[in-house]
Amino acid sequence: MEKKFLLFILLSILTFSPNQIFGQWTNTVLPNPPYGHGALPGKVTVMAVNGSNLYAGTLGGNLYYSTDSGSTWAYIDSGLTTSDINAIAVNDSMIMMGTYGSGTYGGTWGGLYMSSNNGKSWTQAKGLTNNNIYSIVFKGTDIFVSTWGGGIFVSSDNGVTWSATNTGLTNLYVRTLLVNGNYLYAGTWGDGVFFSNDNGNSWIQLNSGLTNLNIYQFAVKGTTLYMGNDAGIFTSTDNGLDWVSSDSGMTTSFIRSFEVIDPKILVGTSGEGIFLSVDNGASWTPVDSGLTEPFIYCFANIGSSVFAGSWNGEIWIRSVNEMLKTMKKTTDAQPVPQNYALNQNYPNPFNPSTVISFSVPQRSTVTLKVYDALGRLVSTLIDGEVKPTGNYNVSFNASNISSGIYFYQLITNNFVSTKKMLLMK
Repeated sequence: MEKKFLLFILLSILTFSPNQIFGQWTNTVLPNPPYGHGALPGKVTVMAVNGSNLYAGTLGGNLYYSTDSGSTWAYIDSGLTTSDINAIAVNDSMIMMGTYGSGTYGGTWGGLYMSSNNGKSWTQAKGLTNNNIYSIVFKGTDIFVSTWGGGIFVSSDNGVTWSATNTGLTNLYVRTLLVNGNYLYAGTWGDGVFFSNDNGNSWIQLNSGLTNLNIYQFAVKGTTLYMGNDAGIFTSTDNGLDWVSSDSGMTTSFIRSFEVIDPKILVGTSGEGIFLSVDNGASWTPVDSGLTEPFIYCFANIGSSVFAGSWNGEIWIRSVNEMLKTMKKTTDAQPVPQNYALNQNYPNPFNPSTVISFSVPQRSTVTLKVYDALGRLVSTLIDGEVKPTGNYNVSFNASNISSGIYFYQLITNNFVSTKKMLLMK
């Protein structure tokens, strides 16, 4: 009996997963590609799901797949030595892959490739006059692709032939596409959002409310459209006629990816990790526990499991249900501020580091500076950055300055406050 008990303990230890206990992000790293495809897997730029299979494409043209919900990954060595992979789309038994340029590590030029055997072999689509592919979407029996410099192309015969469909587009650098029922949306680099209600035969511009016209990504959840770029998250509830900023709780405006798991929506950022909203984007909560890589470029999900692609072949995994538990705790602990506030630093006195906390009740341009007793500038901690509604903590390290009294000042659109702190070495 004692031996059986010890065996049970040993098996429990061997099968222990930190994610089961702590409910945080864990990661797996894609294997190195074969010789000639680069020394590293590269940045994970796109993921797609086909049943229980996951696909991941990288900057540098490496393609991987997983058949066990992301636990292990294998390189798809089809002989395809192409360039950066920007898009993977799955429709029934067909997989389509959109690539760009001549590749980080050389190889063939970009283009659109198709596979009907789970990526074992590929056929390059003919008839496209631009091979820099950024996005692929299916709409009924039609396939639409967007290109960098050639606009939008459509095929009605499973990719055998293609024709340009750019009437009304004032910018042919189209980074992303979205299908929402009978409507099509195109996000351009420089001219904002375009809309078509006639299957792409004509396009009209819809930029009311947008403050930045370089579009990274779209998403749709119910009747709400989402758009992300370097000015933050924008939403529309009238099919894109009007856009409003919807980034309360976000700590960055650099948006790179969305994932809808109704009624929830996730957003991946460049530098600040992952945020979750359960109220159609009215507020966002960070869900970063365990995440050590803050640059998130793509998502996928199978069931309640979420996969996030990042740098150096890293794919992060977490349960969305667990995120909701963490989000509730965070929301309960940190209510939305109702007023501007600059709090006393802690610890105070300090040596050599302290934390300065402040609150902004609405989106504000924030500057935070430290001065000595003579009013001379010692350090600029925040320099005119736009901050969404929220509570913030900023570290100040005084290793290189002498003991004494110092002042820190917060300046926003509608608020100025100064407080004193004491450095004792």
